[in-house]
Amino acid sequence: MIEIRNLQFQPLTFNLSGQGTLHLGPRERKSIARKDLSAEIKTAGKRGLVRITDLTGGAEPEPEKPTVTEDAGTDEAKTTSKRRK
Repeated sequence: MIEIRNLQFQPLTFNLSGQGTLHLGPRERKSIARKDLSAEIKTAGKRGLVRITDLTGGAEPEPEKPTVTEDAGTDEAKTTSKRRK
């Protein structure tokens, strides 16, 4: 099962890969079968219109966040100025 959540404040309508359509109200969530997931819905997920979550396995992998290195920490210390009196 796939859960699709509308992230917009307006209703959205998508064609399913099988027959039929999916209507999502503002901020609404609905579950569909994996076989009904269409390219149109995947594109909307890439554009940030909807969030697609796989309920059988887990959520889609989130992008990695950059980590702070020691060099970045020392550079930040060098750029901070002392408070004037």
